[in-house]
Amino acid sequence: MRKRSRTLDQISGGNVEQGAISEGLRARVLDELRANGRASFAHIAAKHGTTRRFVSSVVQSALENEELRITVSISPDLLGLERFAYVQIALDGPIAEARDALIAMPETTFIAEITGSYALDAELRAGADPHLRDTVDYIRQLPHVRELRIHHYDSIEINLYSPIRTGRTSFVVDNSDRAIIRHLQRDGRATFRELGEAAAISASGARLRLARLTNHGAVKVVGIPTRGSHAATLTVGAGIQVRGPLAAAIERVRELGPEFLAVSSGGYDLIATLSGGSHDEILRLTDRLRSHPEVSRVDTWANLRMLKEQYGEGDLLS
Repeated sequence: MRKRSRTLDQISGGNVEQGAISEGLRARVLDELRANGRASFAHIAAKHGTTRRFVSSVVQSALENEELRITVSISPDLLGLERFAYVQIALDGPIAEARDALIAMPETTFIAEITGSYALDAELRAGADPHLRDTVDYIRQLPHVRELRIHHYDSIEINLYSPIRTGRTSFVVDNSDRAIIRHLQRDGRATFRELGEAAAISASGARLRLARLTNHGAVKVVGIPTRGSHAATLTVGAGIQVRGPLAAAIERVRELGPEFLAVSSGGYDLIATLSGGSHDEILRLTDRLRSHPEVSRVDTWANLRMLKEQYGEGDLLS
């Protein structure tokens, strides 16, 4: 009987270990799509030592269970956006009205309910002055808003889910480009034949146009996690004050693989978003961040619930 019991234990342990391996592989597959929503399933399979069928199954399951959405985000340059800021919002009453108003604003690209003294935070993108100032004034007047803490972005160094502003405002898109982008907004993994039909051009023409758009930083097709899902990664915001040259600190933060990193003016020199698959992983990342000699102070806040992550994918190009 003891021999049989050991065998069952070994089988059970093997199943647990195999399940952990499969879950880890699944997470790596979805990570590939976070960086490139149109990544080849065959390429992902070869890179991670699995089969194309497994990769396809993982992605299809994530889409069906609304754990992931694959879409196209548009460069701020093409949308005429010039000013960027991060705002933390303190309230003295229920958050629902202010939260819903923030979500409805076209200037907000990211909104979350967070821990700490501030109940909500938001990333703002605006056009030429005084658009940003007017946007902030509007937020100040939302119900129960008591205080705003505003950080202006001098530059965005990393944004996993959006093209970074390049300043190439002279980049021109035509009607065929717009048709391709509109179709990708509905289906980020549409075939080149489908994109060509949408734009009334050949499949090879659609391939060349999409390559031109992505190579110039005009658009980026990404797999954005649905943060409310049970499978979503954990994220924390980090406000960082720097000791010494800024460039050295930026490189240190880059080593942590942040989803987002900006140089800011205001309370922090840098603002970052760190993500991980577990609380232990998040704690390791923040410990590494605090241990760097280039970092003098770190404030962190957990993103309890992501309410909005939209980086131009719902906008139409003029």
